[in-house]
Amino acid sequence: MQIKLDKPGKERELAISEKIAEEIPMSIDLNFSDNVATMKIDGILNSENAHILQDKLTEVMQSKATLLELDLLDCRNISSTGIGKILLFYKDFISKGGEIEVVRSSNSVYELFSMLKLNQLFTVNLG
Repeated sequence: MQIKLDKPGKERELAISEKIAEEIPMSIDLNFSDNVATMKIDGILNSENAHILQDKLTEVMQSKATLLELDLLDCRNISSTGIGKILLFYKDFISKGGEIEVVRSSNSVYELFSMLKLNQLFTVNLG
């Protein structure tokens, strides 16, 4: 990994974190058991890979699942695009009688969800 270091302070830190985010793959495992869908997200969920999350959420919406259990323990960060996808899904999912629970989350995701008050929409458990 080569990173240009000609940027000062915060710009340099941002460039480094963006470069690291590009190199960390994100994966989503989705499993169904009766009316429960379990989704495990590993890595960093950002605008570059949010379409993968959208595809998985569409699978859940089209299934007979009424509970989505999100495992975000190995999810290092979620961008605003990822948060938006989750919120739109939440709105549609609860309208069909579904519910979401974050069964495990990393510290950074827990803090983000708390700051955005998403823990008032659904249960968010710390890893």
